[in-house]
Formats: sequence, structure tokens, C-alpha cells
Amino acid sequence: MRVKLLSFVAVLGFVIGGAAMPRLLAQEPTPQDTDWYLQVARPGRPVYMALPTFAVRGSNATESAQVLSSVVWSDLEYASIYRLVPQHLYKIAGENITPSNIDYYQWESIGTDILVVGTAEIQENRLVSEVRLYAVQSQQMVFGKRYEGPASGVRTMAHRIADDILLQAGNYRGVARTRIAFSTDRRGEQSKEIYVMDYDGENQRPLTANRSLNLTPTWSPDGQALGYISYRNNSPDLYIAFITEARGEALVAGPGMTFTPSWSPDGRRIAFTSTRDGNSEIYVINTDGSGLRRLTNHPSIDTAPCWSPNGREIAFTSDRSGAPQIYVMDGDGLNLRRISYEGSYNDSPSWSRSRSFSEIAWASRIERGPFDIVVYNFETQQVRQLTTGRGSNESPTWAPNGLHIVFTSTRTGSSQIFTMNRDGSNQRRLTSEGNNTTPKWGPAPESVDP
Repeated sequence: MRVKLLSFVAVLGFVIGGAAMPRLLAQEPTPQDTDWYLQVARPGRPVYMALPTFAVRGSNATESAQVLSSVVWSDLEYASIYRLVPQHLYKIAGENITPSNIDYYQWESIGTDILVVGTAEIQENRLVSEVRLYAVQSQQMVFGKRYEGPASGVRTMAHRIADDILLQAGNYRGVARTRIAFSTDRRGEQSKEIYVMDYDGENQRPLTANRSLNLTPTWSPDGQALGYISYRNNSPDLYIAFITEARGEALVAGPGMTFTPSWSPDGRRIAFTSTRDGNSEIYVINTDGSGLRRLTNHPSIDTAPCWSPNGREIAFTSDRSGAPQIYVMDGDGLNLRRISYEGSYNDSPSWSRSRSFSEIAWASRIERGPFDIVVYNFETQQVRQLTTGRGSNESPTWAPNGLHIVFTSTRTGSSQIFTMNRDGSNQRRLTSEGNNTTPKWGPAPESVDP
């Protein structure tokens, strides 16, 4: 089985909201069409990727090249799919790399399996980057792409490059272009606003500014809208903010109080908690305001609904057993069953969207201690604990690829947002200003390639 050689593909960029988004001009093979990346993996040994600093073309692209290199490196490192060859070894394999002077034997001698070669150039205030991937052992270029966008969109371009590299070099769906929504009190005045940030904590900016309490955001599946709870009219109601249209509207406004919305995977419905009938129950409503239905009917408190990836089931929290525990029911409220039995208090379930693992994460109080994040595996019916001994860890939600989790923790003294891998490793802090709570990881953007 030989490595397949891909032709270099030209890409023309266009801008959405100031972001550089490349569009293919020619048909490009997808990872499903290739098998080269299967051959670089050697039994019992991780795959190593080398990423030299992007070469500068012209006289004014030095800073852009450095940012591209740094951000792509960070994105690849975060994914935890490949090991990155230490940069101090690169001088052994040569500098000023071009497609015609790659010394494959030297790159292989420092352990490189996949070599990434990139360039950066400024053309009339437009940033142009070319990226090529080489399978070192077979000495073949296996992927190439040209990117173009505004010079100010260098980080966005870097995230796109990283996602493309991971997709082509292993069929891994990256999260570099995803966003995380959360509630924060950083503006003070006894208010909380909804903010949005990049997956790595960069580019934090407000979505609401009504000086009220705005809580528990939930993303639409296409990433174009956010549902959230707001007290702007003195009681908690469900609102939808249409991000690209810069407008919002109330979806559920009384009677009673509304909490913890969750957008369905098909984008047509939102499940939420309401006291409209006197008790805290789970309801569902169509996003156009029609079709309101009550799903639970129990004198205990039912709250925090979360859809399964296929939209057929809903997990939620209920204290009907005497203490808050996690339950699952069908989307019509039938076939109710309990799934949490460890921990004295379990809350805030989040269903993984992974194609490989059937899992739910939630916050669990174990042995009267603070909350920690645990994950329940439906296949094994086992629970694994991801955090321990460092503050109270709550409100987990999954990245769209099911390989990372965002959550809140008080380990630093205030409530801040962290991410980690699905096994609990690689825990990273994203926020520092004010108290930040109820993060929700948004969907991966749809590809703009034909």
C-alpha cells in the first residue's frame, strides 16, 4: 500500500465577520479518499510532527509568520493527537526549507514522521499563506493548500490551518475554530453578561450588555444563535440572540420562572426547566415559539435537561430519589431511568457528541467533598473521575469532537473556566477576570469548501 500524492490546491479566501475563511478552487481529496496517514504510525510509537517557523516572503510578513507558527503549534499541541518534535532539533535538518531542498533523511533522523512547511506573505494588505504536509519516510508531499484573508485575521487563518492539518493527517476533527460561551460578572454592577471566546481563551467579547443577570447559554447547532436565560424584565425568561444578525428576541416569557435551556441537535427545539405549573419540570418548545410540551410530571425538582447527540433522549437532574441524581428519558418523556448511583449529589449532565464514545459528563459531590467532574460510559456502565482535590469543579460541557471538556473550577479562589482532555489530562485555564460560570462549547463551523 503506497502513499498517495496529492496535488497542491489553490485557495481563495473570503471574509465572514472579519475572519479569513479559505475556499477551494479545485477538488481536494479528503482523508476518506487517502490512507497515507495510516502508514506513518509505527507500532508502539507515537507519531511525531515537525512544524518549523513559517518562512517569510516579502519584507513585511515577519510578524504574521511568527503568529501563524505560534498559533498553529499551540492548536496542534492542544489536540494531543501527535507529538511535536522539539524545535531546537530543527537546525539538524536544515533551515530555509523549500519544497525543493527538504532533506528527508535528516528530518527522519530527528524522529519526524510528518513535516509541515508553511510560508507567509503580505500582498496589498492581504495575508497569503501556503502550507504543505510531507510524509517523511516515503518522501512525498501528501497535502497542500493556499490560504488568503485580511492581514488582521492571522489568528483565524492559523486556526483554519491547524484544523486542516489535523483533518488531513489523521481524520481528526479539530476544535481550533470553535467558540465557548459563558456567563461572567466581570463588568460588575451586580450583573452577569454572556460572553463568547475562542476555544483557547483568546478574543473574549460580550454578547449581552443589559446590566442584568444573563445565565446558562446554549448554542444552536449551526453556531449562528445562542439561547440564554435573562432577568432583564425582573424574572428569568428564555431569550435567543441571533449572533450574525445582531438581534435577539424572547422565546419563553412566563408564567413562572425559566432556567437551563438546551438546544436540540436538529436545531428545531429547545428543552428547558420551568415552574409555570407550580413545580420545577422539564419542557420543550419549538424555536419558533410553537409546540410547548411538558415532559416530566413529578412533585420533586427536575432540571438541567441535555439532549443526546441523535436528539432521541434527554438527560436531566432530579431529586426524586431523595437527592439530585442524573436520569435519562426519551424525547417524549417516556422510558425514564436513573443512571447515576455514585456520589451524594449529581448535577448538570452534558452528553458527548463523539462518534466513538457514548458518554455523559456531570458534576458529582463525592464523600461530602466539593464537586468534581465525572464521566459515565454507557457501554461499560462505569464512571471515571476526571478532577480531584482542587476546588469545586462544575458545569462540564463537551467539545464537538467529544475529546475535550470545558468546565468551571474554584481552584484559584474564584470561579474560572478551564478545559481538559476527556481523560482529565491537559487541564488549562482560559479566564481570569471576574467570576466566570456555565461555559458551553459551541459547534465546529461548517466547512466552506465545496
